[in-house]
Amino acid sequence: MAIISTAGLARTFRSKAGPVEAVRGIDLTVRAGEILGFLGPNGAGKTTTLRMLTTLLPPTGGAATVAGHDLLRDPAGVRRACGYVAQSGGVDPNISVREELVTQGRLYRLTKSQAALRAGELTDDLGLHGLLDRKTSTLSGGQRRRLDIAMGLMHRPEVLFLDEPT
Repeated sequence: MAIISTAGLARTFRSKAGPVEAVRGIDLTVRAGEILGFLGPNGAGKTTTLRMLTTLLPPTGGAATVAGHDLLRDPAGVRRACGYVAQSGGVDPNISVREELVTQGRLYRLTKSQAALRAGELTDDLGLHGLLDRKTSTLSGGQRRRLDIAMGLMHRPEVLFLDEPT
């Protein structure tokens, strides 16, 4: 079964100089359990493609499904099925790791106790054990990146998108 499928997925931006084709019709199929990496130079459309597949940016052409949900007809289903870790983290520097993770879980409609339990699981799994009560501003760069990944995994998504994971 395809977990991600695209046919002619495209995105054109409008500029004063005219249209800019950021993504020119991607066709791909990713099956459940597979790992796919987009490689290419800056400006190749990698982030634009990820942003379309996660409903953060509407495509201007083509079609796609993520975990069986159509990108245009069921964007809420796509968002429920995927986790997204952006290039630059989005953590609040003034709150604890625990608060950040629990808040993320609550955004995905986990109860507070479910979110707290999941936060503990993820901090253990991702080498953040013992850091739950530290402010996110005190974390090292690697710890912050692992926290970003934990946030993307908080709701147990079927698909995890990592933009510039290193």
